[in-house]
Amino acid sequence: MAPSSISSINQSEPLLPPKPSNGQNGQPISKTSSSAVEALHLIRIGLGLACIVAPRWTCAVFQFSIPEGSAILVRLFGVRDLILGALLTTNEDKVSRREMKRVVWANIGADAVDMCSIAFALATGTLGKLPAGLFAGGAAVGLGLEALGLRGL
Repeated sequence: MAPSSISSINQSEPLLPPKPSNGQNGQPISKTSSSAVEALHLIRIGLGLACIVAPRWTCAVFQFSIPEGSAILVRLFGVRDLILGALLTTNEDKVSRREMKRVVWANIGADAVDMCSIAFALATGTLGKLPAGLFAGGAAVGLGLEALGLRGL
């Protein structure tokens, strides 16, 4: 038989306390932020799938030719983008938006590292000006969408 101290616990109390709402008070996400995050996740998933399925073709779109043996590197970037896009899609933290902010910040970090890598490759001559401009333009569009999405969260 259970001791009386165990049986007297109020069974209606939740096991874990609710998460703090970070001051958002359940207000809906702005249409602009929602649209920016939606566009970002579609771009990430689309680009990720393209890099995984057709890495040489995807690089050719950006005027960057890769040798056959280097396709695995493009596929790795594709997996990264696919995961970041999926995290934006599957986030269900609509009240506090804490997790959504974390995922958007992870996207910002990935695009910032991409910009630094592009600048380094351009400075060392391992990447031409046209592909560097196209890659940097894509990262800049991503950063813009992320900043726009983050403003309303």
